[in-house]
Amino acid sequence: MKPFDLLRPARGAPIPTPVTAPAGELGGFSPDALLALGADGRVIQANAAAIDLFGKPLEKLRGETLEALLDEPPTVTGSNGKWEPLPTTGKALVRTSGPTRRADRYDAKVTRGRGDERIVSVVTGPLRLGDDDGTASGTIVSIRDVSEERRSLEELARSEARYRHLFEGANDAIMTFDSMGRFTTVNDAGEVLSGYAREELIGRFFGPLLAMEALPRAIIEFRRALSGNVGHFETVIVRKDGERRYMTVNYACPQRSREVLCVIRDATEEKRLQQQLIQSEKMAAIGQLVSGVAHEVNNPLASISAFAQLMMADRTLKPDQRHSMEVISGEARRAARIVHNLLTFARQHKAEKTLADINKVLDDTLELRGYELNVRGIRVEREFETPPPETMVDVYQLQQVVLNLITNAEQAMASVDRPHHRLTLRSKLQSDTVRIEVEDTGPGIPSESLDVIFNPFFTTKPTGQGTGLGLSISLGIVSEHGGRIWAERATPGARFCIELPLIQTGKRAIAGAIPATAATSPSLRVLVVDDEEPIRMALERFLTSAGHQVVTVASGSEAIWRGEGDEVFDAVVLDMRMPDVSGQQIFQRWSADRPDLAERVVFLTGDIVSADLQAFLISTGRPYLPKPFEFDAVIRALPGRRD
Repeated sequence: MKPFDLLRPARGAPIPTPVTAPAGELGGFSPDALLALGADGRVIQANAAAIDLFGKPLEKLRGETLEALLDEPPTVTGSNGKWEPLPTTGKALVRTSGPTRRADRYDAKVTRGRGDERIVSVVTGPLRLGDDDGTASGTIVSIRDVSEERRSLEELARSEARYRHLFEGANDAIMTFDSMGRFTTVNDAGEVLSGYAREELIGRFFGPLLAMEALPRAIIEFRRALSGNVGHFETVIVRKDGERRYMTVNYACPQRSREVLCVIRDATEEKRLQQQLIQSEKMAAIGQLVSGVAHEVNNPLASISAFAQLMMADRTLKPDQRHSMEVISGEARRAARIVHNLLTFARQHKAEKTLADINKVLDDTLELRGYELNVRGIRVEREFETPPPETMVDVYQLQQVVLNLITNAEQAMASVDRPHHRLTLRSKLQSDTVRIEVEDTGPGIPSESLDVIFNPFFTTKPTGQGTGLGLSISLGIVSEHGGRIWAERATPGARFCIELPLIQTGKRAIAGAIPATAATSPSLRVLVVDDEEPIRMALERFLTSAGHQVVTVASGSEAIWRGEGDEVFDAVVLDMRMPDVSGQQIFQRWSADRPDLAERVVFLTGDIVSADLQAFLISTGRPYLPKPFEFDAVIRALPGRRD
C-alpha cells in the first residue's frame, strides 16, 4: 500500500461516493486527526481524533471544507518560534485533483468550544479513490495538535532573547571556548576588552591574546576547567593595540571536556589602585622609619658640626687644620640636607599647594640620587632659568614626579654602554607656563611606545624590575596640577617634559627655621636643655665664649625644676624630643603657668618635616633651630635680657 491510499478499493471495484466507512476505519488508532476530502474538497470521512479535535460528530464534519474548519490565515512557524503568514495566492488550501504531487505542510489554528484555541500542523497529500492511473481525485489531511510544542518553542525563543540580551549587555566580557581552547562565542564587552572584532577571535586559540608570562598559568586553569572544576584566577592580556591589561577570570564548564565558559573582568584600575595603596603604605612605613632615624642621625651631625665650628673659631688653628674643619662642617651640613630631603620625600603629606621655587625642587630631588649618579659615572647638567621660576605646586608631589623621572633615566642609561652618560635637568619660564625637562642619553623610547608609556602597568623594564605605575602616577599628579606631561625622543636618549600653569599668588612654602629679629644683649643667663651630652657641651662652650652664663640640663623634668626654681633665665634653648618630658609638653606647661619663661624659649629639633610638629612650632611664635645648626643662627635666635 502506498501512502495515503487508505480508501483505495480493490482493483476493478466501483468508485465509492460517498465513503460510508465508520470513523474507526480511517486511522482509528492514530493520535493525529485525519480527514478524507473528496474531489470537491469537502470532508467525506474523519477519524476519532478529528472528531475530538473539532468537537463535532462525523455527520456534521461531512460536507465541510478544510477552509471552514481551520481558522484563517494559515501560517508557517519559523525557526524562532514566531508565526509567519503563508503567502496569499487565492487558491484553496488543498488541491483535490491533478497529477501526483508532494504533500503540502503548514500551520493553522483551530478554535474549539469556549474559545479554546489550538495550534495545529497540517499535512495534505493526494488520495486516490479510483484505479491506479496516476490521478489523485481526493485529498487526505493529517492534523496534529502542536500547541504545547509551539508554546515551548516560543518560550525557548523568549528565553534565548533574554539570554542574548544579558549576554550582549553584560559589562564583563563573556567568552566560551571549545576543548582546544578556541573561541566559540564572544560578547560585545569581549570585543571592547580585547580590541578585536568578534570575527577575528572566533576559531582562534586564546594563547596569543595573553602576555607571555601569563600563558602557562592560563593553560593550567583551562585544563582544570575542562575537567569540570569551577574557579578563578588573575591574568594579563595584550590588546590588539599592544596595551597590557590586568584581568580577573571566573570559569565554569557547562559541558565537561567539551566547552569552557569564562566571565572576564578588567581589573586594571583596581590593580593600579591596589599597587598605589601598597606603595603608599610602603612610603608611610619608610616615613616612620626615617622620622626616627632622622632624630638619631641629626643629633650626632649637630655635635660634629658644632665642634667643627668651635675648632674653626680657634685663631691659632693652622690653615690645613682649618681646611679640615671646614670640610667636616660642610659634609655635616650635606648629610643633614640629605636626611632632610629623604624625610621630606618619604613622609606622607596632606596635599597642599604653595608658591615654590622650581629650581630648588629640582636641586633637592637631585641630592637624593646624587651619590648613585656619581658612582655610575653620569654627569649631571643643570640648565635652570634665571631668576628661578616660581609657581603654585605641591612640592612633595612634584618632587615625587621628578625623582621618578630621574630614576627611570638612570636605569635606562645603565642599559646602554657609552663612554659618557649625561643627565640634564632644565627649567624654563614661558608666557603662562613653567616647563621642566629631564633628558638622558639612554636607549630612547620606541616610537610605538610613546602613546602608551603612561598607561598603568606598561613597562619596558625586565620582569621584576618595575611595576609600570611610576609614569601613570606621575601623569595623575601633573594632571591634578592642571599641567601635562609627555615623552619625546632625543638624540641620543629620551626627554620627558612637564608643563605647569604659572600661578604666582598664594602662600609661600616654609623654607626652614623661623628667623628671630630681636637684638641680642650681652651676658645673658641661658638654660640649655638637651638629652645629648655633645650638643650640651658644644653649646655651653660656644655661648660661654660669647660672654653668656650657661646652665645645662639633660632631661625635661630637670628643666622644669631649674626653670621654675629661684634662678632667673633670660633664654631657654629647648630640645623638642627627650626621653621623659618633651619640649612640647614643657612649653605647654609654661604657656599656662609661666608665660614669662615660654616667651624666652628657643626650640631645637632634628625633625622639622613632621606636619604636626611644624604646626606646633609655628603656633608658638617662637624661633626654632633645625639640627645641625649654625652658631650664628643661635645668637640671632636668643631673646634680649629680662627687664
